[in-house]
Amino acid sequence: MDSFNKVELYKNFNMGTEIDIAGIFIYDGIKELERIVSFSYESEIFSFLYHISVGIERLQKVLLVMLEERTEDCFRDFEDSLRTHNHIQLHDRIKKECNITLSPREYSFLNVLSSFYMHYRYDRFMLNGSYDADKELLCNFIKAHFSSDNIKRNFFTDDVINTLYTKEFFGRIIGAITRKYYSEIKSQAHKQNLYTYEIRNGSPAEKIFLTNNKKDSLHVQNINEQVAVKELIIYLINTQDINAFMRFIRQIEPLDFDIALVNEYIEEICNAHISQNLVDETEALYEDLQSARDRLEIINLVGNANVDFEYSEIMKCYYLMKSLINGECECIEFAKIFPDEFYLLEPEIQDVLKKLPELCTNLLNIINLDGREKEQFIEVVSSLLKELKEYCCIKD
Repeated sequence: MDSFNKVELYKNFNMGTEIDIAGIFIYDGIKELERIVSFSYESEIFSFLYHISVGIERLQKVLLVMLEERTEDCFRDFEDSLRTHNHIQLHDRIKKECNITLSPREYSFLNVLSSFYMHYRYDRFMLNGSYDADKELLCNFIKAHFSSDNIKRNFFTDDVINTLYTKEFFGRIIGAITRKYYSEIKSQAHKQNLYTYEIRNGSPAEKIFLTNNKKDSLHVQNINEQVAVKELIIYLINTQDINAFMRFIRQIEPLDFDIALVNEYIEEICNAHISQNLVDETEALYEDLQSARDRLEIINLVGNANVDFEYSEIMKCYYLMKSLINGECECIEFAKIFPDEFYLLEPEIQDVLKKLPELCTNLLNIINLDGREKEQFIEVVSSLLKELKEYCCIKD
């Protein structure tokens, strides 16, 4: 970092964060598109266009920062030149500096974003503004690029339905535009020995810019995510696998949901939306509970990655071993109880105590257990207890 001048630091770190921001906006825009059933509600169309507009605009501006050579002395004029929301002008500036080509429909979509953001974004706040200019803008774009056979309409309202074909269409356009800009940012960063292109692991930006989807389709990314969620649900319902978390889950008595609505709830979850019907049904079921607060304390542990569900099982073994050493538990009693608790532990913890189940079995097979044999057994348990304590960083 010491070798970077002020402009290089700005390009490397500020613009790296801007790519992350752009990725989040584009990802959220694609999610909004996925949730739209038909292009009926101006609010849903606005959210889709707004997120995509902001995301692509910021990506264009990052690329301009990388392309247009500026010294620190004349940076104010450059900063002022970025105070625009005209996607077409920004793209034309980019084309002057590098060989980047958009297809006719990609360029046309930039026009849609530019028109929306500069002219229609605040139309409903104006007394003489158009009520549904953004909706008309998007639907006209669909009509211009779809044959009439590929446009499905609602029988009653005549609104354009957001079919899988439509989602794939927009997914490819947006995916192609964003990938072209990001690829050029990466190329310029390499030329300038910068790391602007590096993306936060696991972030929405990683899903937008780094996944290799067929034909750059961001709709494919959505499909992949939905498949993953559905497979996880199927696994949870059917698995015989067991660990501390699964034991915890299975101890919770389920609520009596309406089974007829479950598939509908899953559909909305897969579209990154929690059904209000699901929320309402849950609230109604909670009203019948003796203590909703107690249940919430348990439920809040589920899906919390900071909770170590195995910790209680480790500590149960730890205190059982300690009670033997302190004379609070007899050897025979310990040998009968411990193996069942041992097999609830995860394999890496079992490795630390792997001698003990066999020693318990051997102890139980001794007909006349004398004092010396008890002492030897306790000594071994004491030694293993120290190993467990060190391995798990247990503090009394």
